[in-house]
Amino acid sequence: MHTVNLSVRAATSSDIPRLTELWQDKMTLQQQYDQRLRLMSDAGIQWSAALGEWLTDAAYAVFVIERDVQILGYVIGKVEPTTPGVLPERVGMVTDIAFDAHSTQGGLGRTLLQPLREWFAAQGVEQIVAQVPRRSAVEQAFWRALGATEWMNVMWLK
Repeated sequence: MHTVNLSVRAATSSDIPRLTELWQDKMTLQQQYDQRLRLMSDAGIQWSAALGEWLTDAAYAVFVIERDVQILGYVIGKVEPTTPGVLPERVGMVTDIAFDAHSTQGGLGRTLLQPLREWFAAQGVEQIVAQVPRRSAVEQAFWRALGATEWMNVMWLK
């Protein structure tokens, strides 16, 4: 019987090409659901460069999940201030999470989110916010299953 070897670790600069590939796959899919979203011709290059900066920025944490050294997904989190005079003063923002669409492994999201939650706690942050596409039933269900509730709507004005 084959044992699945899942591991989660902090991302490194050598992971940038694979994470960019996962990001581009996710964004291509999101474009199919929402025509307002358009990618620049050099979107992957720009995102890769930003990811390189996030990997060295103390306000960010980036984790990857692997099975037998193949990266199946990533999560990016950032500590952000809230409105002055409002508690909590800071929240943990999940800025992005993506998985290999061809992976059939269950539980990847929960497993990947755990070290990010621990990182947020080490920063003194107890509440997490995630922007979830309204048209992504899978992402909506994932966050709701974790106990997340709607907080506010983001409006798009053109």
